Amino acid sequence: MARDGYQIFDADTHVGPDADILARYLTASETSKLADWETYRNVNQRTGQVTYNRGVRAYRRRLGTAAADASVATSGYMAGFTGAHKGKDPSPRVDADPAARIQDMDEEGVDVNLTLPSGWFGTWTLSEDVEVEAMMYRAYHRWMDDYCGAYPDRITGVILVSSRDIAGGLKQIEHWADRARWPLGLFVYAPYGTPLDHPELEPYWAAAQDYDLAVVLHTFTVMPPYAPGGLDTWENLWLQRSAAHPWCGMRNMASLLGSGAMDRYPKLRVGTLEAGHSWLPFWMARLDEHTHSIAAALPPLKHSPSEYVRSGRYFQSIEIPEGPALTRSVIDLLGEDILMYASDYPHGESWFPKSVETVLGWELPESAKRKLFWNNALAFYARYRPA
Repeated sequence: MARDGYQIFDADTHVGPDADILARYLTASETSKLADWETYRNVNQRTGQVTYNRGVRAYRRRLGTAAADASVATSGYMAGFTGAHKGKDPSPRVDADPAARIQDMDEEGVDVNLTLPSGWFGTWTLSEDVEVEAMMYRAYHRWMDDYCGAYPDRITGVILVSSRDIAGGLKQIEHWADRARWPLGLFVYAPYGTPLDHPELEPYWAAAQDYDLAVVLHTFTVMPPYAPGGLDTWENLWLQRSAAHPWCGMRNMASLLGSGAMDRYPKLRVGTLEAGHSWLPFWMARLDEHTHSIAAALPPLKHSPSEYVRSGRYFQSIEIPEGPALTRSVIDLLGEDILMYASDYPHGESWFPKSVETVLGWELPESAKRKLFWNNALAFYARYRPA
């Protein structure tokens, strides 16, 4: 498939899974460990999707008022967020039925989806029993093998690993990277307050290099493990949504680049998703400056942060609302080989079914547009090999 002569790789989409569907991939003994979680079960009114919402943040204060107002938002996942609706909702079945996802992809003209678990999945980082978190990730991988396996050329995903169970995470990487086509990336779930440059996570970056997995840095908002800005925006959803995504992306990528990981693992690829993109040139200049002025806070680096970004090993997804002018400015300053098309489908920030149509209409150099829609995602998710 191609849309207007372009192949389209959506570098950041999401997939449930529905908690009841995922339960089919748990053993009886594993299922028994969820008894204490029943109070956190939640059912989406539109899709019927069952999730667990332990740790969900509610933002009930309207700016200019002194106190929270219960009418502003409820305690449901992303309550109060009306999204960027463009006239049609994605199919409510996309989290359960891969065929429904393919129908939506065909309607929009998308060839490949890189899927990540929806935000509610971070709830497991709050489990006092680390085995509960680990077993849910194992179940997710088993389910993903079936879900992606139905359309292996078009639906792909990431291996989830816990910062609290390194040994178990490495076993999952070895198991799935060796035998399945769908894993293109590695997604580390680290509880709020755990820096990605922590030395205990080092085996994950080594494994990502060994198995050619892209290291995916995705932001969080109202659910654990929480983004910076997710806990300190004065109970206001507008501030939270505006601040949490970019700051989380800026912090996480700086943490990895500044740690020297790109030096220790010369084939490591790192990408920031769903955090915006127009801040990248400013952030590179600032990081470069402080690499010299606050050198004592960093290990010796072989290159400047901006050189790592331009190295062909760093990538970043766009956010469509930032528009063509800001996108052109990033390309003008940093080159054509970094930005990737992404829609956030099927979440509220997606412009489905007009996401692809919108970006196709942007005035960009032909070479930059082809890299944005396809080539850069293939360079980042280098394990992708269509049959």
